[in-house]
Amino acid sequence: MIAFARPTAWGTVVSQLPPLGGSNASYTQAQIRRNRLVLLAVLLVLAGLVAFSVFGPHDPKDQSATLKAGDCFQNIGTDKEAKARKLDCTDPHADYKVLKMDKDAVVDTLSCSDVPGTTGSLTQSDPGHWFVVCFKDNDENGHK
Repeated sequence: MIAFARPTAWGTVVSQLPPLGGSNASYTQAQIRRNRLVLLAVLLVLAGLVAFSVFGPHDPKDQSATLKAGDCFQNIGTDKEAKARKLDCTDPHADYKVLKMDKDAVVDTLSCSDVPGTTGSLTQSDPGHWFVVCFKDNDENGHK
């Protein structure tokens, strides 16, 4: 330990600085081991959270991003939050037929305005997943 003395109006004051580097003698081996285990547990939990957010359960039913022109689908979501389930066009539940999939679009009225026969559109604007699907009623399913 290093001590410094400096004179003041009230006498001499001694300041002590802790030693630089080296291990702190106040920690026992058991405490060091426990702290390492706690750090390892925290890192494992963080790694698990990251893995869950990347590989975790996403809505497997929504196949909107996989649609392409000529595919048919059923909306299994709502009008506000559509979720497409791809079906064979002759399936009685295949209500819509895709006329155009525009993976570079974010505004459905601009993307679908030049597609003849369009009766509706599905837009997804999640970060990293922007696309517009232009569709019409499916007349191959026997219901239309």
